[in-house]
Amino acid sequence: MPTSHSNQPRTPRHRRLAAVAERPRPVRRTRRRALLATAALAVALPLAGCADRSDPVSTGPVPAVAAPRTLWTATPGPGPRNRTAPPPAGDIRAADPLATVKADIGSAPAKADGPEALDAATRAKVLRCTAIGAGCPVRRPEYHDLTGDGRDELIIGIDMGDGFTSLRAYTLRDGKPVRVMAYPAAVRSVQVSGRDLILWEDTATPDYQQRTVYSWDAAQKSMEFQSQEYRRTRGGSASPPAKGAP
Repeated sequence: MPTSHSNQPRTPRHRRLAAVAERPRPVRRTRRRALLATAALAVALPLAGCADRSDPVSTGPVPAVAAPRTLWTATPGPGPRNRTAPPPAGDIRAADPLATVKADIGSAPAKADGPEALDAATRAKVLRCTAIGAGCPVRRPEYHDLTGDGRDELIIGIDMGDGFTSLRAYTLRDGKPVRVMAYPAAVRSVQVSGRDLILWEDTATPDYQQRTVYSWDAAQKSMEFQSQEYRRTRGGSASPPAKGAP
């Protein structure tokens, strides 16, 4: 039943009060903000808890990543190997590269196969060399840190008459060059990347090359075989060489 004042005409003041009463109350927005804040806190807390239990732990210095550098390019690039200042003590650059190779191959007879394979004719030619250059099968020296100790190793190639190259690497021990790698290969190119020595060889299948990687083994204190695979280099056949193919 209507009350006695329900039919009374509304004054402007009544209309304003009614309009205010009908407006949405701000409590709802405040509640929504509170709910959102609570939800955000609920997400943040588990994340913070995980961070406390699994903070990153350093595993030590990591070798810098760099693009492979191709050895024995037509023009040597700028770098430490072109410096004119005398190399410091303990630097293998101070050792004569030709004398190092002669001492190495002169200590053993020529071998027809195996990692140290070097035919007698090439061996004799190297021993007669007076300097690296025309008429000497020893390639100019290349230097790269293969061991990761911050000091460069000496990398040498000896070209043989059958199209193979004897790749050799030397490091300093007790101030003397010591060979840490020997490998004969019909190389198309040789690259260094980090502690890896990468050999690229042609195969009997067109447009495919064999990629062989040698890396420093701290336990063996030498460059050891790591992997060998076939890489497609151009268009050509989609079928890789048969296993064991040259």
